[in-house]
Amino acid sequence: MKEKVLSIPTAFGAQLELYKSSWGKSGETLSIVSGLQGDHLNGMYLNSRLSMFLDSVVEGTDPNYTLKGRVVSFPVANLNAIQSGSKLWPYDSMDMELAFPGNPQGETIEALASAIYTHTNDSYWGLILQSARLHYADSPHLQAIKLDGRIKKLCRDLKIKAARKIHPTASLLYNWQALGIVAATLSVGSARTLNRPQCETLFQGIVNFMVAEKILRDNKTIRHEKINKPQFYEANDEVPVLANSAGMFLKEIKVGATVHAGQQIGETLDIFSGKRLEEIKAPADGLVITLRQYPIVYQKEPLAIILTKKKSWIEHLYF
Repeated sequence: MKEKVLSIPTAFGAQLELYKSSWGKSGETLSIVSGLQGDHLNGMYLNSRLSMFLDSVVEGTDPNYTLKGRVVSFPVANLNAIQSGSKLWPYDSMDMELAFPGNPQGETIEALASAIYTHTNDSYWGLILQSARLHYADSPHLQAIKLDGRIKKLCRDLKIKAARKIHPTASLLYNWQALGIVAATLSVGSARTLNRPQCETLFQGIVNFMVAEKILRDNKTIRHEKINKPQFYEANDEVPVLANSAGMFLKEIKVGATVHAGQQIGETLDIFSGKRLEEIKAPADGLVITLRQYPIVYQKEPLAIILTKKKSWIEHLYF
């Protein structure tokens, strides 16, 4: 069910309106938010895909599933930014992520944040759908402030291959975490682009998670699937790859690739002469979780982020 939860007058006469969709009336609640940044199209597409699926379940046109819990969705959190195609609120360049928990009597972006926070603060689970920042691409992965047992189970249920611990900021994720909500961000693809195959992978993962946590009942014949064994990475497991030369970066790998130390992942060319300025090699074994897409780079700009697991002292022993 689509419901208007906030309406704010604008200088042009039309109202700025915030909508939520909800399914189910009882049970533990899963909240899903996308569109906090106006150029993160993958999250909005994924949320709309989930809305269509849940509508079909509730209406009975998809007999394979029955809704047992409650789901709340905010597909379009930052409408003005989305309409302008920019990450930030266009009138004051404010990042909506930093407006939470919001203020119902505050500026427009704070009132929107407050409404989203108020309508999701009783949730058991919370998912934020986003993409990499502009000029980069993310391999599908989970981000959380704490990699505790509940988050690890969430990651396994979602069939996500990798989870990263991130530093807390004054964000929706942080405020959900402070309330004890099992909160995580799912990041996939690039800003201003749509990667439907990757979104479909996350869609299937979210459906699997809802079945595992009994938000949905799967009416199909139970199939025994391979158990997902994700990798969990602390903040100090991230290895940035920086450009030593300014020029044009030509990548030779895809985001999500597993690389070995010393493997060439790209090169930087001089734009005027076309001569190679630098071979970019992986500094460590690991998973390329983020990769630069826009080729023009300046010195010391990040080209990639590699997630690598440090060896324990036991692995260094010889027997």
